[in-house]
Amino acid sequence: MLRTLGTLLMMLTLAATPVFAKKPPLGDQAPDFTLHSDGPYNLRLSEQKGYVVAVVFWASWCRSCPGQLEALAALQDKYAERGLKVWAVSLDENRDKADHYRRHEGLDLTLLYDDSFLVSERYDIGDLPSSFIVDRDGKIRHLQDGFDPADVARFDALLQQLVSE
Repeated sequence: MLRTLGTLLMMLTLAATPVFAKKPPLGDQAPDFTLHSDGPYNLRLSEQKGYVVAVVFWASWCRSCPGQLEALAALQDKYAERGLKVWAVSLDENRDKADHYRRHEGLDLTLLYDDSFLVSERYDIGDLPSSFIVDRDGKIRHLQDGFDPADVARFDALLQQLVSE
């Protein structure tokens, strides 16, 4: 009886152990997701085939996020006519904080809300800002945690290549 009880407890413990997400590998199809946007519609990643999509995870309280958001906004202006979309996925629990930040900073980016953290967990976001870039076929071509101003030139070169494909 004691042995059966011990086995049952071990099985319950193993069943309740969460499976930790791993970053999806470069070259794989980007895991699909749908999030609420600041516009009238929810947006779904898999419906963006034919576009290059740069996705940045950020929060209004993140000190290094403004640099990447501004850089991606400038790159979106540069490559929008060639098929680039930039999605800024807010991890703020309160959407008003993200909306206020964007208005205050004057950022012209599509804002999405991951206030339940399901997408950020699926992409194993460990640092803010974090970003990934998906090509026109929906494949992941770049993953990055953190941001350094020197990254802007690499982002620019990669995006120039991807919008030219």
